[in-house]
Amino acid sequence: MKELQRTKVGEFKIEDSITLKQIQETPNIIREKIISVEKIFEKLPNIELENSKIKHFLNGVKITNKNADGVYRIYNNGKFIGTGIIKENLLKRDIIL
Repeated sequence: MKELQRTKVGEFKIEDSITLKQIQETPNIIREKIISVEKIFEKLPNIELENSKIKHFLNGVKITNKNADGVYRIYNNGKFIGTGIIKENLLKRDIIL
């Protein structure tokens, strides 16, 4: 094999990408093409954590949660915090922004 080109990773396709040359020639293209971190995880279910639990969550303390096992988007006061994982009724942090 001489060359390998990845054309898709998850929802991201090569035809949606931009080149460095395009950025140099049209700096405003970044504003049109940039994807928020929250959008990357938009297909995940979400959990809203109240203020009393968010500090523990951010510090790595596992929190009891009755949702099904899996990965969730985590919010506090409507603000995206990152992702968390529930396993055996315990929510732990995963990716924190």
